[in-house]
Amino acid sequence: MPEPPTPSPPGPPESRRELNRRATHEAITAAALRLAREHGAGGFTVDTLAEAAGISRRTFFNYFPSIEAAVTQPVEEFLDRAFARLYERPADEPIVDAVLAAITGDVGQEEMALLCEVYSMSADDEQLERMQLWIWDKAQQKLEEGLKPRLPADSSELLTDALAGSIIACAKAAMRQASGQTAPGQAADPQAFHDLLLASLDLLRAGFNTNGSIPHPKDN
Repeated sequence: MPEPPTPSPPGPPESRRELNRRATHEAITAAALRLAREHGAGGFTVDTLAEAAGISRRTFFNYFPSIEAAVTQPVEEFLDRAFARLYERPADEPIVDAVLAAITGDVGQEEMALLCEVYSMSADDEQLERMQLWIWDKAQQKLEEGLKPRLPADSSELLTDALAGSIIACAKAAMRQASGQTAPGQAADPQAFHDLLLASLDLLRAGFNTNGSIPHPKDN
């Protein structure tokens, strides 16, 4: 079985310009989330967001193509980090274990709660829902690339596609269930999301052959 790609060594320290760009990027994302909480993802304009972030409308579009992209940025960043961790996992580690470690490794409770919060926002906003669908579709494509080195060289595209799609579906199901268990106006319980994620991947590991029972991570 081929070895996963070796992670790239750390790059040089960021320049002042890069640090300023990162700070602006974070300010836009923070302002977008704050306004989305106050008014809903579709309840404010780019001009309002730009003013809240202390930038111009033109600067906003230098960083993001839409308000929805700014609101969902934490989800995209989380997935990018998860896939980077997946490449660092041992080549002989079982796939579901490697994916679970990649998704949950170094992820704090606050970040998990934020993922659920952003996911739940899409329930009332079609534009945001479409943006999240695009992000998760892109995540599946990246996951397929991450899984290929862990599968036999002669594995079919169907196997890779189906496995990646199943894993992504498990993550989305856990997020949807955690969000659904949260009262309106309250933050999702990050531990509930974590436990549901473990349970959903256990279902996948068992081939969904549970005889009607749902495994709970604390039972393993």
